Amino acid sequence: MPQFIPLQFYHYNWLDTRIHSEKVISPPYDVLSPNDKTDLAVEEFNVVHIDSPPSYEEASLKINTWISNSILIQDHAPFFYIMATDYKGENITKTRWGIYGGMKVHPFEDKKVFPHEQTYSKAKNDRLKLMKATHGQLSPIFGIYDDPALIIETIGRQIQNDPPLICFTQESGVVNRIWRVPAHHNQAVENLIKDKKVFIADGHHRYETALNYKNMMPKSKQAPWNYVFVYLSNISSPGLEIFPYHRIISNKKTFDWKQIIKKAEIDFYIMSADKLSGFAGRQRPDSFVLYSGKSFVLFTPKSPPQDTFFRIGAYVLDKLFLRKAMELSDGELASGKYISYTHELDNIFSKVDSREAQAGFILKPVPMDVLQLVCETGNVMPRKSTFFYPKLPTGVLFHLWGNKIS
Repeated sequence: MPQFIPLQFYHYNWLDTRIHSEKVISPPYDVLSPNDKTDLAVEEFNVVHIDSPPSYEEASLKINTWISNSILIQDHAPFFYIMATDYKGENITKTRWGIYGGMKVHPFEDKKVFPHEQTYSKAKNDRLKLMKATHGQLSPIFGIYDDPALIIETIGRQIQNDPPLICFTQESGVVNRIWRVPAHHNQAVENLIKDKKVFIADGHHRYETALNYKNMMPKSKQAPWNYVFVYLSNISSPGLEIFPYHRIISNKKTFDWKQIIKKAEIDFYIMSADKLSGFAGRQRPDSFVLYSGKSFVLFTPKSPPQDTFFRIGAYVLDKLFLRKAMELSDGELASGKYISYTHELDNIFSKVDSREAQAGFILKPVPMDVLQLVCETGNVMPRKSTFFYPKLPTGVLFHLWGNKIS
């Protein structure tokens, strides 16, 4: 199974009075809009300057300058880092524990690390060019594993009364605390995934980029690029949740919803309600709700699941409703003109009620056991099937190796 080791991380010099965690740490590059990047770049040392740079050359120059000026400094030895993320889930505050370290890079055919989403060459090319320019990995892969013994959670509870290295608010209601793991815990952490499978929750493009980079570099057992910068969180922990991505239908094409609903009666049991709460206890993971501004309509498949995929609401929606009842073609679905994605229900309601959008589909989360089954079969889910909230911040740690070649 995957090897997991401490890394000699780089990080911001938190003792430097010019460095404030909430001003230098950023959301992941792939969720940032152009305006977000502009706003973040106002801060001289925000990580966006190197993770979402104007050019790869500028990222290289900037990161080297920051290291020369001790804006970024390197640990004196390899360490694991642990992070507690406090957030609100279903109106109660939860804590997700995760551990930062280096995981040996394996091709997916080794059956040690498993993807669940399709990747695209454009994003991988971008990340590869950035990795070549900066000689490192600037943001972690988000991996999940299953440990009923709750080893990381136990370590976290033991050290959480110590002052964290940094504590920062990531977004409204999300607070992160970071500690360096004492070395006497290293062996327990290294054994964490020794006999376990790791599933990629987020960062598929960066994982494949790390694999491509490793394959093109000189082969050496000690090479730092043999390991991918990773954050691991435990499936068995109550603090780890999968949230759904909902769908919003644009106004690019007018749909006759009465006719579409009539056509969908072939495949679905259909129930209407004035409020979303009217479906309490009735919405299964493979069902979904249509909101068109006037009412809520619940669609539940009539047939039992044909395979694991038919237990995923996004897959059922795609196969039996978007393609069949709405008659959207592959090209229309892939174009991005007709469907957008959100994990926030209020975003659906505001856009539909203001007529900025035509309708929205509200989905249930993918069950954790279904995610594991899909990964283990070597298949991938429809685009935007899972949302692991909160997203990992970028800028907490960096796995850098400079021009080292052995």
